[in-house]
Amino acid sequence: MQAYLFDFDGTLVDSAPDLTRALDLALARAGLDGVGLEDGKRFVGHGAGHLVTEALRKTTGDPTISMDSPLAKLTMSVFLEVYEPLCAEHSVLYPGALELLHHLRSAGKRLGLVTNKPRRFVNLMLPAFGIESLFDTIVAGDDLPTKKPDPAMVHQALSELNLAPETACLVGDSRADLGAAKNAGVASYLVTFGYHGDLDVRHAGADRVIEHLSELME
Repeated sequence: MQAYLFDFDGTLVDSAPDLTRALDLALARAGLDGVGLEDGKRFVGHGAGHLVTEALRKTTGDPTISMDSPLAKLTMSVFLEVYEPLCAEHSVLYPGALELLHHLRSAGKRLGLVTNKPRRFVNLMLPAFGIESLFDTIVAGDDLPTKKPDPAMVHQALSELNLAPETACLVGDSRADLGAAKNAGVASYLVTFGYHGDLDVRHAGADRVIEHLSELME
């Protein structure tokens, strides 16, 4: 592989504690119960809109809620406001993440970050973990009109790296990552940790299943 494209939440960083804390604070302002960490993890990985709408559907019992609803728009606004100052308070890199990124760079590999997370939070969190200078390209969730599993974000990263799909892999943890990899024609690597939702990682059809990030150093 010449290039390794990484998802962020659930792949390089365990961000669910801060995400669900901000989400529950936003829900509380709307007079609703929180979803808690375990349920919150199931909603992470598809962008902030998915996170908010799924939480609202759970707490209100209304499966028809979408981002077009006034409640969802208000909750989203509050969530983004609350999450910004605490987005890296309790989030941590997964074991081996920092070592892997340095190893791949020293081996001459090209590195990309392809995440559905909005760029404002990516720009805050990368420096907090000291990894902002390790990526050759970063494509965030609001850079393009579509998000993973649409392949556009992967195509954008490959274009910026001037590489063909067959030279790259996408390392992720979710159905969105698997779909984006397959739709873009890059190799699909899924980690067994992270935020899978209802995805059975080991039987999802990924090209490789990763138990620990250090396996990618082999």
